[in-house]
Amino acid sequence: MKIGKTAGNHQGTSLVEFALILPVFLMLILGIIDFGRYFFVQHTVQFATREGTRLGLVGKTISDPLGHSMSREASIVKTIQDNASAAVDPLKLKINIFPVKGDYSDPVGWETLLIPGDPGQYMRVRTRYTFEFLTPLIGSFFPGGVIGIKAEATYRNELFDA
Repeated sequence: MKIGKTAGNHQGTSLVEFALILPVFLMLILGIIDFGRYFFVQHTVQFATREGTRLGLVGKTISDPLGHSMSREASIVKTIQDNASAAVDPLKLKINIFPVKGDYSDPVGWETLLIPGDPGQYMRVRTRYTFEFLTPLIGSFFPGGVIGIKAEATYRNELFDA
């Protein structure tokens, strides 16, 4: 008789243990997925910023879908948006391009600039994106459930024909 009661008690114990561990396990899995997404977006935005900057520093431009040549500024922005579109909505990217002086400080009002500078000048491209966590519990560790992602690249423009 004791054997039957012991087996029944173990089944109940296993069920209680499973019920206690399941939420922790799910939080761990969802956290891994959310942070995996975050690092993927961060890497993609950095890659896109670097590619757009490389296009601009050699003075190249690209064409729009209709075949018309775009300005250098628009070419940089479009290249960044195209390269980042695998991970984010490209229209939600905040992209700024501005020349920097010898002390490498940001000029006043850089948040509104799209000026790649002249040949030989240093150019900084800054891309910002607001990442929103899918898991409310993970998001609760960050104000508003979001975190800012910023990528930037500073290069000297080559001596291309302006």
